[in-house]
Parts: sequence; structure tokens; C-alpha cells
Amino acid sequence: MQVGLSTKNAPSVWVVVPHFLIGAVSFLIASVFLLFNYEDLLGYHINASVLAVLHLMVLGWVSMIIFGALYQLIPVVMQVKLYSEKLAMTTLACMVAGLFFLIAAFLGYKFQLTNNFIIGGSLVITAIVLFAFNTLKSALESKEKSISKYYIMASVGYLALTVLLGLFTVINLSYNILPVAHTELMKTHLVLGLVGWFLMLVIAVAAKLMPMFLIVHKTKENLLRWAFYLINAGILIIFVSVFVKQTPGYVDLFSFVLIFAGLIMFLLFNYDVFSHRMRRKLDIGMKLSAVGLIILVAAILSFAAAYFGSAALGLPAGRIEIISGLLLVYGFFTGLILGQTYKTLPFIIWLYYYQKLVGKQKVPLVADLYSDKLAAIHLFSFVLSLLLFLTGLLFSVKEVLFLAAAAMLFTSLVYGFNVYKMIFHKKIII
Repeated sequence: MQVGLSTKNAPSVWVVVPHFLIGAVSFLIASVFLLFNYEDLLGYHINASVLAVLHLMVLGWVSMIIFGALYQLIPVVMQVKLYSEKLAMTTLACMVAGLFFLIAAFLGYKFQLTNNFIIGGSLVITAIVLFAFNTLKSALESKEKSISKYYIMASVGYLALTVLLGLFTVINLSYNILPVAHTELMKTHLVLGLVGWFLMLVIAVAAKLMPMFLIVHKTKENLLRWAFYLINAGILIIFVSVFVKQTPGYVDLFSFVLIFAGLIMFLLFNYDVFSHRMRRKLDIGMKLSAVGLIILVAAILSFAAAYFGSAALGLPAGRIEIISGLLLVYGFFTGLILGQTYKTLPFIIWLYYYQKLVGKQKVPLVADLYSDKLAAIHLFSFVLSLLLFLTGLLFSVKEVLFLAAAAMLFTSLVYGFNVYKMIFHKKIII
């Protein structure tokens, strides 16, 4: 039993659970859309269909799951109640509505400041502001000084910057407020979102949950501290440099070296945890998480290769960037979320139904709330999909990309069924 996730400060189960349900639906919709637009992956990396899928994955899938997980994790990490559950539900409503309008804007193939962009962007920014206020207010009331707390607070700040810069990029395309290439603004937008928001959050969660699930009592927190300093330094240099005229080319290289060095520290931390774990046998959740961490290594290598450009690697323009983004979003983030879902959601549901019955009568196990066999199946289809994606992109084979998209759709369907099975679990008394 994951006792560490159980706390008197935890919010209502119905604050957390809807985020997992909407996240699973977004993952499914993104996979369906990619199946019908897989050929666009072979084109230039900035196009409407790719951006629509990316935002479905980033806002609807990854961010939605992270929001829900954080509402459960903040009381654990910071030993404090979530500031407002009503604010959390308002945030959810704004995020879903905003995502709907943003996807409609992308599907319209219009990259000017359309009404859908204005409405969608405004709603998403509102959701981000509410989420940031709710989580930071909770954090400031906590007396805990764990490294995870600082990662969480930094990531929320980067989330706000990500959304603001994304909206500014769209406005700048129409009004040219700042004489900066939109590709540079979008690159910084991606770094803030993928590294500042997502990666910092992933490290915060991993720092707390990995040792807890694998039963490791002593960890090398100094590695996480170094990762914190290095990654933040790299992100901030990139953010500042985009607004400075004629920044030397080596500045970007230095920034990415700092970020990569921080990622290496994070990987070394996880390697140490896995090496010293008391729970030697990995369940399906930890297997998926481990696969996600392995994919992170591949993502780091691909981003390093992206510095030299697609042409230097014998690939079409923009191809290495597509591969890097796919490994990070569809690979690392998705793999980790797939795995951690099975370490958090069933336990949250189990607590809701059976916590008060423990010791009084026989109750089901946490693992009885989902199908372990189905999870093992989508572990296989998930890995297969990524291998096919890489093959299809490296060799420009459309048929292989179609199979890859089909395998990812299958993964989202099987995962979604397991999430449905957990969320709509019917109370069983044995």
C-alpha cells in the first residue's frame, strides 16, 4: 500500500479524479487526430495539424494529469491542505474550454490573432493564473523545505511564463511588437513549457514518489539540488537571450549544456534509487516509468543532435526537431504518466471506497481495481509505437508512420479503458 499518498490534508477524490478522466480522453483524441494526419510529421515542423496534436498532448493530456496529481501530491510533499478545492474545479473548467477553442483555432489553419485564439488563449491563461495562485498559496503556507517543494514552485512559475509567451507569439505575428523571429519565440516557448514546466514537475514528483514506491530510505538529494540549479540557469539564459539583440550563438549551446547536465544529474538520482531499492520486483506502473526514463536518455541525445541541424544528419528540414519533440512528449512524459497513473489513481479510488473498512472486513486489493494484463499490453504497444515512429521518421516511410500512429491509438484506447475501469469502479465487499 502506498501509505505516503494517504494524508488527512488530501483534497476530495472528485477534485483529483476528473483530471485523469479528461486527460485520458485528450490522449485518445490526440491519437485519433494523429492517425488521420500522420503524413504531416514528414513536413516542416510548424504546421497546423502538428500544433493541434502537440497542444492536445501538452495541455489536455500531460498538463491535465499533472494538475490532478499535484492536487493530491501537494498535501503529501508540503504537509498542507490545498488552498481551495472550488478554485481547482474552476481551473479545470477554464482549461477544458480554453483547449477546445485553441484546437478549433489550429484546425482552422489560421496563425493570426483569430477569435478562437483570443478566447482559447484567455481561458487557458485564466486557468493557469488560478492554478498558479492555488498551488503557490498552498506552498507558501507550508513550513516544509523539501527539494520537491522548490521544484514545484519553480515549475508553476514557468507554466505562467509559457502561456504568456505563447499568447505573445501569436500577437506578435499580427502586430510585430518585437522584431524577433517567431521561430525564436516558439523555441523559447517550447523550452519554458517542456523543460521549465513539465520536466521540473516530473523531477519534483519523481523525487518524492520513486523512493517511496521502490522503498529507498536514503537518497542522494545533492544530485537533485545540482539538477535544480543547472536546469534553471539554462532555462533563464534562453529566456533572456531571446529578447537581447545579436546574442552570440554559443549562448544557446551553453544553455542547453547546462540543461543536459541537470538532466544527467536527475538520471543519476533515479539510477541510484533503482540500484538501492528494497522492492526488487517492478510492478507494471514502475516498468512503464522505467521505460519513460530510458526514453529520456534517447530524447537528450536527439536534442543534442538537433543542435547540428537536420541537414548535417542527412535528414529533411525540421525532422530532428520532430523526433526530439516526439521522444519527449509521446515518449518520456507519456511513459511516465502511464506508469504513475497505476501508482496513484487506483490507490486514490481505493481509499475513497475502502479505507474505513480496513480491519473490519475483507476488501479488494488496490491492484484489483484495474487490469494488470491490459496495462502490460499497452506497455508493449507503447514501446512498439515509438520504435515505429522513429523508423518512419528516420527513413521517411509513410506506411510505418501509419502503423506507429495506429499503435499509439491502441495504447490510448487500452489505457483509457483501464482508467474508466478505475474511476467507475463499483464498490465490492468480499
